[in-house]
Amino acid sequence: MSPGQATAVGAATGPLPGGPGQPNPSQVHCAVTLQRIYGWLQASLPQTPQLAAVIPLIVQAVRLYRTGQFEACLSQVQYALAVVSPGQPIVPLL
Repeated sequence: MSPGQATAVGAATGPLPGGPGQPNPSQVHCAVTLQRIYGWLQASLPQTPQLAAVIPLIVQAVRLYRTGQFEACLSQVQYALAVVSPGQPIVPLL
């Protein structure tokens, strides 16, 4: 993962957008999922470099999260995981 990509994915682990109000469930689910994917990629990429192909898809999910498009973010994450493991859901991740 390049430093720029790591920064983009890691940035999703920061504070939730939208201020001090109560975040909606989709927002929380998306944030937690992106945090888990970030950790998973950090741990998995050294042993499985072909996973790097999923990074642009996850970066797009981070962009969707940052703009408040939480349902689209979750859909993008699902798509990215399907690309990584077609036909085999990655249940522990989510």
